[in-house]
Amino acid sequence: MVQPNSNCYKSQAGFTLIELMIVVAIIGILASIATASYQTRIKQSQLISIYQELSHFKLPYQMLMDEGVGATEFSPNGLNMSASSNYCQFVVTPPITGGIAPDAVSCNIQNLGNFENQYLSISRELGGGWSCQPSAGISNKYLPVACR
Repeated sequence: MVQPNSNCYKSQAGFTLIELMIVVAIIGILASIATASYQTRIKQSQLISIYQELSHFKLPYQMLMDEGVGATEFSPNGLNMSASSNYCQFVVTPPITGGIAPDAVSCNIQNLGNFENQYLSISRELGGGWSCQPSAGISNKYLPVACR
């Protein structure tokens, strides 16, 4: 009596080509979503860094205003601050009457391809508070919360 081959009754295990293609497509979609989100986070962190650099000017600016020195002292050097950083070229303007200082300190953004020729500035308000203003070319989704 001839015994049938026991291997011919076993089912084959593994994945079909279509199943593998679907898995690769899903991984590709997830990777593209993750890359876009990563790029957004990078741009946000760059602008947050710039805003923090601008915030370092607030106290020296306020102290200079309180001392009542002449308008010629309102410069990065007059505030004992650096005139530039990796991402910024700083411009300091003196306050106008009443202690208001629109665009008191501005950062002309440099070395960031996404935000080249853009700026971020802080202004001193009438009550002594500070506000942040971006240039029109910077999308709200990239701005720090204080600048939205």
